[in-house]
Amino acid sequence: MLTVTARALLTSPRTDEELTELIAAAVDVLDTRVVDPTVSTYRSDVGVRITVTMTVDTGNPWMAQATAAAAMRDAFGTLAGATHGLVLEAPAA
Repeated sequence: MLTVTARALLTSPRTDEELTELIAAAVDVLDTRVVDPTVSTYRSDVGVRITVTMTVDTGNPWMAQATAAAAMRDAFGTLAGATHGLVLEAPAA
């Protein structure tokens, strides 16, 4: 199993309540794709920055990143519709 950290940016402004609902929905999607996802957010001058740490059931770092990217797309791309600047850190064992 490998742990991948992904960071993304939501550019559309959101209220705290909307953001809470979005994160809850995203975690529901992530739970079906990866193990133990954790999501943290913070507001910046350009939007809401999101950090997701997830464990992927593989020993292959390329497959771990591909799975993490697909999970992020499914969780935030369809729910938020405005994610930008996705960055995946190298998987950690």
